[in-house]
Amino acid sequence: MVLARKKIVVVDPRKMKWEPIDDPKCDKRVWAKLLWTDKKTGAVAVLAKFPKGFHEDRHKHPSDGHVLVLEGKLVDEKGNEIKKGMYWFVPAGVEHGDRSIDHAPEGCVAFIYFNGPPQ
Repeated sequence: MVLARKKIVVVDPRKMKWEPIDDPKCDKRVWAKLLWTDKKTGAVAVLAKFPKGFHEDRHKHPSDGHVLVLEGKLVDEKGNEIKKGMYWFVPAGVEHGDRSIDHAPEGCVAFIYFNGPPQ
C-alpha cells in the first residue's frame, strides 16, 4: 500500500501479491492489489481480480466508483457487458449487483478508483 499526498508515486503491481478481500456480499473471494490510498479522504486505487462465476448481492458505496476493465469482462445487473478496455462509472449511493447475475462469466481484472472510502 502506498500512501501519497501531493507527490509522484510509481508502483509496479507485478511485484505485489494479490491480497484476499473477504466480503459477505460476494459468493467468491475477490483479490486485490492496493496501489494507492489517500489517508485524508479514504480514496483508493486498486487492481481487483474477480474469479470466474463471481456473484454479489445488491449494494451501494458511499463514494463514486470508476472501473476500467483490463482483462475479461464484467456484467452489470441489467446484463450490460463491460468488456476489456471499457470504462464503468458507478455513482456514490447507487445500488448495483444482483446475486442471480454472473458478474464475471470468464473472470476479470479491473483497475478501480474510489474517490473516498469504498465501504
